[in-house]
Amino acid sequence: MVLLMLVFQTPGASDTTEPCTCDQLPQEEIERILKQMEEETRSVHPSEVLSFAESLFKDGKYREAALEYLRFVTLFPNSDSADYAHFMAAYSYELAGLYESAERLFKKHLEEGRRGEVWVHYELARMYLHLGDTVAFYSELSQMPRKSLQRKVLIAWLKLAQGNWEGARRILAGTPLQEYLQPPNLKSPTKAALLSIVPGLGQAYVGNRGTAYMGVAFVGGFYALAGYYAFKEKRLLPALASLGVGLAFHAGQIYGSWAMAKVINRTEWREVMESFKRGVDEVVRPKIDDFL
Repeated sequence: MVLLMLVFQTPGASDTTEPCTCDQLPQEEIERILKQMEEETRSVHPSEVLSFAESLFKDGKYREAALEYLRFVTLFPNSDSADYAHFMAAYSYELAGLYESAERLFKKHLEEGRRGEVWVHYELARMYLHLGDTVAFYSELSQMPRKSLQRKVLIAWLKLAQGNWEGARRILAGTPLQEYLQPPNLKSPTKAALLSIVPGLGQAYVGNRGTAYMGVAFVGGFYALAGYYAFKEKRLLPALASLGVGLAFHAGQIYGSWAMAKVINRTEWREVMESFKRGVDEVVRPKIDDFL
């Protein structure tokens, strides 16, 4: 199992409520900050605190948002939105790259029996997958409902990572994410190389028509010249020289077609993955209703 070797870093606070530039704070200091916030903001309405946390989150200020979500949970523990705020605090730490803090809060969420368990398992699984901890990843995956969209997304990621586009598409059939998985236009490197035995054909297969024409001209031209010297002029040395140049160009065409097919496939898979990621970001997002 890959150990989590990440430092717990959160924005600090001075003797006032203004943020500090400290990069590292122990749990005791965070609790002191939250207690201070509680004493200074007893008159604040719950919606104001939650709205402020949401605005910080949308602005990408995840560390600050995490503290505001925790402040909401501390001030209004009986609110219907407390479970959502608790999850969002952990989620904010995850997006800030503070994985140790996120893991601790996510697990506390489960231990306390808060709502939205599937989202917690999903984010923990994603985090472990990102960190390369496959044992922990599969542990979280096994605890998710088999038909949940979140679980299907994780399995689809694995299928795509294995190059199995059809498997990923099949997993997501009937879900809103299906439209984000368009078939990649892959080329077979082996086929490209074999087609290149006929000069220019392999390059035409991978879409390089200009290079294909050049292949026909150069390879065919030098082969023809070798034949001319060998059979017409009866000059062995020029014939061999022409044949050697033709073979060199021909070998370059074969290798070039094979390599270009590889490049095209990498580009196609990158586009598939980016499209799927956009879909996941747009569709698979935690909402407050999931925690009520």
